[in-house]
Amino acid sequence: MDPTDLKVFRKETDSVSETSAIDGRLHRSIKTRGKIVSAFIHLIGQGNPSPTAEQIASEAKVGLRTVFRHFEDMETLYREITQRLDELMMPLVHKPLQATDWRDRLMESIERRCDIFDHIAPFHTAAQLHMHESKHILQQVQRRVKIEQDILARLLPANLLSNQVFFESLSMMVSLETWMRLRSLQRLSTAKSKTIVMKVVQSMLSTHAPLP
Repeated sequence: MDPTDLKVFRKETDSVSETSAIDGRLHRSIKTRGKIVSAFIHLIGQGNPSPTAEQIASEAKVGLRTVFRHFEDMETLYREITQRLDELMMPLVHKPLQATDWRDRLMESIERRCDIFDHIAPFHTAAQLHMHESKHILQQVQRRVKIEQDILARLLPANLLSNQVFFESLSMMVSLETWMRLRSLQRLSTAKSKTIVMKVVQSMLSTHAPLP
């Protein structure tokens, strides 16, 4: 092989090796970051609303310095969690409803949101603890409330939607905050909590939109 060609070959080989090394480090970094986020989600889901960096490191089986290297502060970690929860929950939120009548669609939607609430309740508790110190968390809580209300607005007929007192009352009744009170403070089962929510909504509809 010509010496010039040999130099070119070695340079190209070194470049490929360097690229492979960088790709390997990047893959390990992404994997480690994912383990840290998963550990945080697991700890919150197990009832720890404010895990420490030490607890997260232990759960993820990584060093404490690794946690801080990937996440400079807890705010950054909460942003990652928000994205992960959106990936898990938004497909359920936007899943097409099966019913055709608006009343049946409304009740189907409310029943579904109760199931979703049970999954995200621990994360709501964590959000409440940190909302006062995190602009991002406050914005995400406000975003969730808006999504809840937007879904209701799409399902209600115009005459009920224009009744602000009715709409805001219904919105509160089927909110995550009401669900949390039933489940956590009143210590009711999922089934009983769902029954109460559905019964109250049906009562509201019978008053404001009686069947012909």
